[in-house]
Amino acid sequence: MNVALNWIDWTVIVGYLAFDFAVGLIFAKRAGRNTNEFFISGRKLSWWLAGTSMVATSFSSDTPLVITGWVRTGGVSENWFWWSFAIGGMLSVFLLAKLWRRAEVVTNVELTELRYSGKPAAALRACRAAYLALPINCITMAWVIVAMLKLMKVLFGFYPLLALVVCLGLTTFYCILSGFWGVVITDFIKFILAMAGSIGLCILVARNFNGLSDLSTQAQLNSPLHENVVRFFPRPPAGTGPLEWAFWSGPMFAFVVFLSVQWWANKNADGGGIVVQRMSSAKDERHSLLATLWFNIANYALRPWPWILVALASIVVFPDLKDGESAYPEMIKRFVPAGLMGLMITSFLAAFMSTINTTLNLSSSYLVNDVYRRFVQHNRSEKHYVAVSRLASLGFMIISSVIALRCDSISGLFKFMLAFSSGVGGVYILRWFWWRINAWSEISAMLASSLISSLLYIFKNPLGDPSYPVILTVTVAGSTVVWLATTFITAPVTEDKLIAFYRKVRPYGAWGRIARLAGQQPVGGLGQQIVNWIAGTVMVLAYTLSAGKFLLAQPGQGAIYLVAALLGTIIVWKAVRPARAVVDVQAKSAGRSLQPVDSV
Repeated sequence: MNVALNWIDWTVIVGYLAFDFAVGLIFAKRAGRNTNEFFISGRKLSWWLAGTSMVATSFSSDTPLVITGWVRTGGVSENWFWWSFAIGGMLSVFLLAKLWRRAEVVTNVELTELRYSGKPAAALRACRAAYLALPINCITMAWVIVAMLKLMKVLFGFYPLLALVVCLGLTTFYCILSGFWGVVITDFIKFILAMAGSIGLCILVARNFNGLSDLSTQAQLNSPLHENVVRFFPRPPAGTGPLEWAFWSGPMFAFVVFLSVQWWANKNADGGGIVVQRMSSAKDERHSLLATLWFNIANYALRPWPWILVALASIVVFPDLKDGESAYPEMIKRFVPAGLMGLMITSFLAAFMSTINTTLNLSSSYLVNDVYRRFVQHNRSEKHYVAVSRLASLGFMIISSVIALRCDSISGLFKFMLAFSSGVGGVYILRWFWWRINAWSEISAMLASSLISSLLYIFKNPLGDPSYPVILTVTVAGSTVVWLATTFITAPVTEDKLIAFYRKVRPYGAWGRIARLAGQQPVGGLGQQIVNWIAGTVMVLAYTLSAGKFLLAQPGQGAIYLVAALLGTIIVWKAVRPARAVVDVQAKSAGRSLQPVDSV
């Protein structure tokens, strides 16, 4: 039976869409002034707005569906697939956020010609922009669209093509109209709506159990995983020891790969296009750092548990459902009454539109800023480039829609994309800390990872159907050998380019020779920043696990994780406070009246 909406539901949905379009109209003129306004909001965003936009964009209509599928098939511990990215996220906070803002780029790809020299740098910029805009971002939008199609089909029985036209027509029009200004302003409201929807559903579902402890117990009874469904860490097979292969195979091997390889090997290891776009749009370095810190706290510690609890409950309510990703919309249909359904649908629309808007805007920035403007049309007006950006957004949406109509698994698309783009992350991180990395390092890493992962997927059956962690490990190992060898057999970046980069960005690490050539002292403090990075990682992951333990009625373990989280918080707070002090000292020395300083 399909869901029926009453007048209250339709009022909420229509009111939300009207708000979005109003914001789009308000910012249409401003976004149309130039590409700086259209792509990075003129670099005027406060940390709380930029950081909330990062969070809102990082989850969409696909996220609760795919997490539900993972919990049903692999248990809560399956979330380490994405929890592991918190390690790289906190690396960005303390070691990269300020550097990205100092670089003053529009896209992460633009850094290529700031960091490297000659024709290889120019070729890399064009190729990587096309690589990210077409296969990577179009696949990303495709899995988001697949999730929305599943949701609408379960709730309303819409034929997928009709649902696609309705949702994407609204989203694309809004994105083309308002540019990045409209994206970040509405992202703030979308984050609130999306969290309200997920928490609201969790409360409605939990009311049908005798507390969350009962929910956990019943999930264990109904799941083929039994008690492992609620474990936070995978367990090796019984009777095996650390020296046996069986101990490290299966979920345990995946867990080790996620924590030791995946977080640094993927294409977003140094922030990624979406996060870098918001770092670049921040007012200054301090706002860039705080925005990224807030993003990581909210992304990992605040948002996942309503989805996970609903996923556990779905095991009890729909134990025989074959498509685990459809369980989440089925729970909505079962438990959300008329009058509140409008809020739930609006929360999904908000999450969906946020991710699609951002990805379309980012893809257009790659095409226009890094290809069209750089290599095709150099001296056209700003309005011309904005017009091309809007046409590009429409084209990318059409391509993504075609991909989505030919796929039915969100998780499958997600894992293929990660494997396809793994192996490049090591280069992206080291180019900030080691002057010897050159354009050929990136080119070889990109080509090797794409080729190796594609061959492994093409010949997956003859190879014995290797799991995703195995494909990831082989891809990263092969591409790392290729790019390291390429780095040492090719010429380094010219000294004048390295000196200019060092003076502009002032990176940490092995830049002593370049610093001396630039007439400067090498930047110190790398050791302290590594301590801050480790403490921040402990803080975020401990808060995440503590929240889960308390919610699943395990207060003793929850308290232990909470203590670890608080210790990490103390170190992070001490690291962040000097940024406030510097602002105060500068204000006093300039004889200006002190303005209120934002706090973490």
